[in-house]
Amino acid sequence: MKNFLTIICVLSSVSISHAVRAQNAEPSLHPDVKNIINVWIESQMDYEKIPFVSASYTRKQQTLWSGNYGKAAVGHEQPVTDQAISSICSSSKVFTATAIMKLVDEGKLSLDQKVKDLLPRFSIQGDDVDAITVRSLLTHTSGLPRDTKHSYWSGPNHDFPAEDDFYKSLTQQKMAHRFDTKVEYSNIGFALLGQIIQIVSEKSYKDYMESEIFEPLGMTHSVVELPKNQYGNEHVIGYSAINRDGKRQPANFYQTRAMQPAAGISSNGADLAKYAKWHFREIDASTPELMSSSSLMQMYQTDHSSVESNRGLGFIVNQDKQGDTWAMHGGMCPGYNSFLKLNLTKKEGFAFNTSANKVRAIAYINNLNKIIARGDEIDDTSIDGLNLSQYEGFYDLNPFNSEYYIGKWGSGLVLLYLPADTIDYAMYQYAHVDKDIFSLIQNGELTDEKIKFQRDKQGKVVAVMNDGGLHRKL
Repeated sequence: MKNFLTIICVLSSVSISHAVRAQNAEPSLHPDVKNIINVWIESQMDYEKIPFVSASYTRKQQTLWSGNYGKAAVGHEQPVTDQAISSICSSSKVFTATAIMKLVDEGKLSLDQKVKDLLPRFSIQGDDVDAITVRSLLTHTSGLPRDTKHSYWSGPNHDFPAEDDFYKSLTQQKMAHRFDTKVEYSNIGFALLGQIIQIVSEKSYKDYMESEIFEPLGMTHSVVELPKNQYGNEHVIGYSAINRDGKRQPANFYQTRAMQPAAGISSNGADLAKYAKWHFREIDASTPELMSSSSLMQMYQTDHSSVESNRGLGFIVNQDKQGDTWAMHGGMCPGYNSFLKLNLTKKEGFAFNTSANKVRAIAYINNLNKIIARGDEIDDTSIDGLNLSQYEGFYDLNPFNSEYYIGKWGSGLVLLYLPADTIDYAMYQYAHVDKDIFSLIQNGELTDEKIKFQRDKQGKVVAVMNDGGLHRKL
């Protein structure tokens, strides 16, 4: 896709103590959908030993669901509040790009200005250094290497460079390739964009982002740099991948310093939802909030260089099989993972942050999208005399599987195998056919596959028969 400008013209029945339930309750997703989302996320957190998750879903100008789950640190007794935040890592780059485009829109900067002209301190070994532009930094086509020679991604200490050390390191490095000949993902490039923001705005990167981007959008729980005085409380602690002993280890506290524009912002799902809604407003706005719609839509274009790629200005931009256009970016840094994904066609936004490494944030978003899409088709036709809540709960699948959850889904039931890495083969819908018997629905039609619930002498549901196996209610 070359140019987006041509395309654009809860838990009601299960209560688990460590989740902060959906915010912005009106309007909202169907309560059965929120219930399944909460059950799924919380179970995944248990199985994957994830301490904290913050996520949201927006549709046009409504945050239909958002929640913070877990604790600020392993061992804490109190669950997080809705104010808890975590690092969004390289998802910070879309905010840096937004700031750059705001300055461009105001006429204070040009995308084709040479970096050497803007930053006299910038120097690196190579023939094409003088050709590097602001635009090429945004699209990762500058030819700059990925990182400086500092070992900030390695533990136990994460020594991100201060500004002077950052510039000094560059003088000792070489260009990774010639200017505008290939895409080379570069944290250095976005660190330089942060330096440009400082020079042009005459404010520190932190002050500019917080006063000119976060504050106007009402992102009251977003900050630049891990705040030490909040670490382990409002700012959750980050954790490693699961080690051989089955545990995650806390990452040491660090600050990103000169690399803030590449990976230094912290936020949560509810605040990222506000950023998503701004995009959907600004696309059609006659009066700009941060920038004109034409400047915003340049961020979604992918024809900014001679290199054919899916890189917009700060965003990765793709089309799915349905023809919807998505702008997205993910992030991974010591102790944290994040992903922000905007459906520009349908004006839907997904955000997912977590305080653990080796967690596929994009997979969580894709599964959330599938759950929500299925929920749009819920049939709420009531069935006289049938209390579906009596069937709800977790059922034991040992020894061959772990468990599944059965919950209300409109006028029927939904069965969700746990853990569920993909909803496609884990979530099934059932319709009531007789007494305690329900039939599987596939492609909108009833099938011969059935589940039958069993009761004890007092009439309480205690088990379900499914595919020849009897599974007791936990």
